[in-house]
Amino acid sequence: MTSMSMLQPPLKVFAGDGEDRISSLPDSLLILILSLLPTKYAFRTSILSSRWKYLWASVPNLDFDEWMSPTIILDYDTSFMSFVDHVLHCHNLPSINRFTVRGYAGIDVSRLHAWVRVAIERCVREIDIQMYPDRPLSLPWGLFMCKTLVALRLISELKFDFPSVVYLPNLKVLHVSVHFPSNDLTQKLFSSCPMLEDLRIRANVEHEKETVFNVNLPALKIFKLQLVALLDNEHFERGITHSKNKVVVNAPLLEDLAVDDDFLACYSLKNLSSLVSAYINVGHCCMQILGMKEHANQLFTLLEGITSVKLLTLDEATMGVLDFAEDKKLPLFPNVTCLELHVYNGHSWRWLPDLLSSVPNLVSLVIRKDPPHEDGDLVHEFSWTEPQKTPTCLLSHLETLGITGFKGLDNELKLLKYFMESGKVLKVVRIGSCHLTEEEECNFLKNLAMFHTGSSTCKTEVCLRRSFC
Repeated sequence: MTSMSMLQPPLKVFAGDGEDRISSLPDSLLILILSLLPTKYAFRTSILSSRWKYLWASVPNLDFDEWMSPTIILDYDTSFMSFVDHVLHCHNLPSINRFTVRGYAGIDVSRLHAWVRVAIERCVREIDIQMYPDRPLSLPWGLFMCKTLVALRLISELKFDFPSVVYLPNLKVLHVSVHFPSNDLTQKLFSSCPMLEDLRIRANVEHEKETVFNVNLPALKIFKLQLVALLDNEHFERGITHSKNKVVVNAPLLEDLAVDDDFLACYSLKNLSSLVSAYINVGHCCMQILGMKEHANQLFTLLEGITSVKLLTLDEATMGVLDFAEDKKLPLFPNVTCLELHVYNGHSWRWLPDLLSSVPNLVSLVIRKDPPHEDGDLVHEFSWTEPQKTPTCLLSHLETLGITGFKGLDNELKLLKYFMESGKVLKVVRIGSCHLTEEEECNFLKNLAMFHTGSSTCKTEVCLRRSFC
């Protein structure tokens, strides 16, 4: 049964003289406005008047969102599917610009296949499917031969079953979430999208099975990869082994790279001369095996592939892996002007001097020191050893320094003092801290006031909070 509130039409907007201004707009503008609404709201306008009765059927965007609907209604999944069937039957445009479905586990896969086929027949440009079924979701084969498709977003636990031929000649945007993908995913799908510019993959992977992500895309500009470890107690009991996954990237136009890998796959990154921004967070789930340095050393291969980057972020897992690696020389990053480092207290900062030496043209540095995530986390004492030679960036380029999460410990103060005295062109030093007692706060500010700065134009900004940052 449908509640009365769901049947109420939208309010009309009247001028002071009683004129209905919205209805006086031309059909083309009204259709444009309706196309910005979820389809169920656009559909409800059909009861306003005879003029509005079929306007909704001409909207180029169809957005079916079961998440916005009450789930307490009996057999709502059936009602939702019937509504989608009805709309697609009445929709009178020969083409669909964007087709979106967001739903729960109860949607019949065969009905979903039928809807997608209708969209393909209507020369759809964008398809966005976000579903969380109780089993991996398959898709109709015709989707992988759609010549009009420009954007495909599939946020679900997908099971890809490919036809013998895959060809998406105009696809520019591909966002997929896949469950234990086979090598067909990269061999067939990625190689069949010559125009692809934006690729985002979230994959549940097994570290003991080799999966190769082969991204050889000449037009690619954005690549975001998230490899998620699904581990149970059995994995920990028999011990986690090295990841056998491989990631191969060849993308000469790539500008934005983000890698979030619970394991540490074997990376081969080539021809990334256009790279502007890179975010690297790898190895979170394999810390307990990283005592074997040869595995941790795989991180150097990844870093060697991104040396042309300008904006670099190394998140906490990456810094933790570095802690286990051999004392190899880091590659030079001559173009990096902005560097952001996240380290939580479970790991030391012994690589910081080497990192500073590897970015000679650094202008902005942000260091974030996070507390341990859990009570059982192994905590190493923070330590800072002043390098024998001052890094070039401190002498001639570093203008902005931001440090958060410091507690005013002796080694932290040594590090801060070193930066302020060695930074010859520093303009701003921003310091943020939290969880300090009143006494710790006073001592921190007293020590800070005694530091000399190597730059006559340097300003210091301090933000101290006693609550959670």
